Amino acid sequence: MLDPDISTADALAHLHVDEHDAHAIDRRRFLKLVGMGVGAGAALGANGGLLNSVAGDALGRLFGDPSAWALGPVGPNDGILVVIGMYGGNDGLNTVVPFNDPNYYPQHGALAIPGNQTLRLDGSAGLHPHLPLFKEFWDRGQLAIVEGVGYPNPDLSHFNSMKFWMSARPGQASSSGWIGRWLDGYLGGAKDLYAAAEIGGTVPLQLVGDAQRGTAVPTDRPMFGVGQSSDDHNLYRALRQMGGGGYGRWHDAVAEAFADHLTMTAQFAPIVPEVPVGTRTDTIQTKLEVAARLINANLGFRVLTAGWNDFDSHSLQPNMHPVRLTELNEALGGFFAVLDPAWASRVTVMTFSEFGRTSWANGGLGTDHGSAAPHFVLGQNVRGGWYGQRPTLAGLGRWERMAHTVDFRSYYASVIDGWLGGGSSEVLGGNYEPLDLFNQLPGHRWDGTPDPLPVVVSPPAVLTPVTPFRVVDTRIGLGAPAAKVGPGGTTPVQITGAGSGTVPGSGVTAVVANLTVTEQTSAMYLTAYPGGGARPTTSSVNAVPGRAVPNLVVMQLGPNGTIDVFNSHGDSHVVVDVFGYLSTGTGARFTGVPPSRLFDTRIGAGVRPGKLGNRERLTVPVAGLAGVPNGATAVVMNLTAAETESPGYLRLTPSGNEPGQTSNVNFGPGDAVPNLVICQLGPDGNLLLDGVGNGQHALGDVFGYFGPSGGDLRTILPARVLDTRSGLGNTVHKIGPNYTVQLPIRGIGRVGPDATAVVANVTGTNVAGPTYVTVWPGSTPRPHTSNLNLSPGQTLANLVICQLGADGTIMLTSPKAECDVIVDIVGFFTG
Repeated sequence: MLDPDISTADALAHLHVDEHDAHAIDRRRFLKLVGMGVGAGAALGANGGLLNSVAGDALGRLFGDPSAWALGPVGPNDGILVVIGMYGGNDGLNTVVPFNDPNYYPQHGALAIPGNQTLRLDGSAGLHPHLPLFKEFWDRGQLAIVEGVGYPNPDLSHFNSMKFWMSARPGQASSSGWIGRWLDGYLGGAKDLYAAAEIGGTVPLQLVGDAQRGTAVPTDRPMFGVGQSSDDHNLYRALRQMGGGGYGRWHDAVAEAFADHLTMTAQFAPIVPEVPVGTRTDTIQTKLEVAARLINANLGFRVLTAGWNDFDSHSLQPNMHPVRLTELNEALGGFFAVLDPAWASRVTVMTFSEFGRTSWANGGLGTDHGSAAPHFVLGQNVRGGWYGQRPTLAGLGRWERMAHTVDFRSYYASVIDGWLGGGSSEVLGGNYEPLDLFNQLPGHRWDGTPDPLPVVVSPPAVLTPVTPFRVVDTRIGLGAPAAKVGPGGTTPVQITGAGSGTVPGSGVTAVVANLTVTEQTSAMYLTAYPGGGARPTTSSVNAVPGRAVPNLVVMQLGPNGTIDVFNSHGDSHVVVDVFGYLSTGTGARFTGVPPSRLFDTRIGAGVRPGKLGNRERLTVPVAGLAGVPNGATAVVMNLTAAETESPGYLRLTPSGNEPGQTSNVNFGPGDAVPNLVICQLGPDGNLLLDGVGNGQHALGDVFGYFGPSGGDLRTILPARVLDTRSGLGNTVHKIGPNYTVQLPIRGIGRVGPDATAVVANVTGTNVAGPTYVTVWPGSTPRPHTSNLNLSPGQTLANLVICQLGADGTIMLTSPKAECDVIVDIVGFFTG
């Protein structure tokens, strides 16, 4: 019998299936038992070896028919549920603070949070100040707070109460969990390892059914099955061919285990990011990032679970509880940053904790095990508001607990029936009152119309560079109304057919355009995204008042041939200049080169020395230099204005063409400002550089070129893969003179395993001093080039097209001063 005072960690260990238990063996964990390949032969031995110690009947039941996984990717009306366990017993009164309850402050004492410090929800309660993301969902009407959740005859043992919550059978012994039993009905007799999973190393009781079970997805990348040598491939091929030899059930089961493991590794390895040695991978932030990547990959997961501890705050709660809630808020922020916005109408997040805490603080600045607490359900289709009833604190003695007002089985039933498609009475063994938590069915927008599944990756495309032309200028009413775009406003930009037919009316998949914001009234950002689609949580241009800021974008088109440009704050004019388009027809292909400086007027490299005068024109030789061969049709170059004396701009045009009404780099006095340029070369392989200003230096760094041979571009919906502010990308350290980030790109999220170069928006912020950011291929020497030039107080972005290192990574550093850096991938090249 277990000690009733068992710790949270020990209780969790008992309630997660140990992989050495015969009943724990699924195809993936079985491979661990036999040595994950290298030691497999020795472990099995001539007579089965380790298999002799395994319960054969259990193994046979779990393997079942090894033929297939039946259900496949998520259907258009399937909801995805993310379940977050706050283990140890969360203090609900300090999570949703009842600041107008006259009993809260006397009972919670020094632990109580002043009402003026909470994030107010209404006149009676507010959220803990470390939960701003939850407040955002509340303000959007997408956060449900279910008060008073518990169960009859509460048990104050961590183990027992966790077991009851996971099994949904309070007061009973049970070997199955509520999600596992839902899987029993959802899958029937089919096998599907991609239906439900715990993000972690073991499977919790809640994912174990009577006939089905979830799997476990570790937060560190699987190793066996990812090798690329010819010996590796020969081994994998041999293992896949082991089955079907007529050697009996054990042989076939083991053979199928190997084959299925290799299949799953091929799916998971590109999704789960590889992390540096020594980096913690057990944090809730890392777990939810992996969960978001699994959803984006559309493997078919309907339920993903993750949890962490320790919420067991018997003492020094003010030092611990705010940290846990900060972790929760940042983890969900990272989750939604990685999650493709097209999945927003299909994903709901719910929380649970095995019990709340007492209303009375104890003598150690802590609280003791309670019996009821609020829980959260959030998502785009959640009907936000209050549910249940807050338990009364009136008359509670020092050792008394709050009475629950909502049976947690009603909480579960509401999610099962409202989001997972039904079956709660069979799962829970009875009918429980639903809470009506949802506005719409999964996969539907607020107006009830279907929300189509996201396009994972565009078809391979080639570039047609064009002489730059302007398609939108809100200052003069070109392509849009002659007015500033207000806060939250969106400007549709027609690309197909634009430029008097320069861009074809069909067959175009993406556009290369310079996006400029000017005359803005506040700090703001612009986000470009496919027209008519869901807006991503990324940015394309960041700006503050007083300067025009451009940035190049490579963006998928919506089905109507448009892109949408969203303005976050204040009033701003928007300008859009087209430099090329991508299509599935004939055109130029990309070849990346090691970054190198093509010209620098400060020292006379590549062009004559000295600043450019106002409207002065310089010829810039390109073909045959900096890795760009003769015959190239366009160049990828970072153009920088430096040591500027007045406001102005720089512009690149194919030689032999008269410059149009476009710009590439906008600057103010004393600036050092870069912007990426993809510019068509003139017939002689040169460019024409000119601009406006009383004197400025110009620098050009080459990153690649387009020509008749090379790689195709595949665009994706913008996806954030690195944010050093929140730890997204497995680093919470600013880049700087003493810290370089090596960022995996190939095989991450939607980036294919054959990617050779990446297209990404790189943003610098929280800048400690004057500096610049350099991006270059992974595991190669750092070049003397720059991609972003930054000053303290700035938040600036620049598009980067960078060749990948042989290891599929890119490097980022800031040689002069520390800064936070954000990377949003918008495409990649293959071939």
